Amino acid sequence: MMAPAVDGCDSEVVITSEVDIEALTATYQQVHAADLHLPDHCVPSPAERLRWTAEAPGFQAGVAYVDGRPVGTVMGCPLPPDTLWWRDLNLIGDPELTVEWTGRTFAICEAFVLPQFRRQRLGIRMVTELLGRRPEERVSMAVAETNVRVWRALQRMSFHHVGNLVPFPGWRSHRMLVRSLPLHTSR
Repeated sequence: MMAPAVDGCDSEVVITSEVDIEALTATYQQVHAADLHLPDHCVPSPAERLRWTAEAPGFQAGVAYVDGRPVGTVMGCPLPPDTLWWRDLNLIGDPELTVEWTGRTFAICEAFVLPQFRRQRLGIRMVTELLGRRPEERVSMAVAETNVRVWRALQRMSFHHVGNLVPFPGWRSHRMLVRSLPLHTSR
């Protein structure tokens, strides 16, 4: 969907089930250039993580383009009943939250936007356009506790903090967030 220009450039968000892993890996590396030494950004590698997500059953992504080049993505997949998504979660509240069944949860596994295109609402557009098409009951994603900017934006979109976890050994702690679908925002 074409949208208003971003810094005088044409922007577009495309919802797709096929992505260019190489191009998105390059974008990811630009987004996280200062942090690529952290385990969160190198073990497993960004290319491996993007590939795993893109190969998952039911995969779908929102990819933002500015002047035809990818500048960010929000990508995920439905969780299967036997998922490990919730393992090691320090849950706040009802333990039934971690019970999965087919059609219950869409997991956002990756989300990033090039720094020069932040504050242009591309991230919000990717999330709303992707989730606006999802049939699941809810959406979940993990956000590094230090990523306050994203955490605040997701709070405004009615995501709720349900616990903390370390997604992979050596990673920083992440907040696990959940909100119900369909996605209706006032923005």
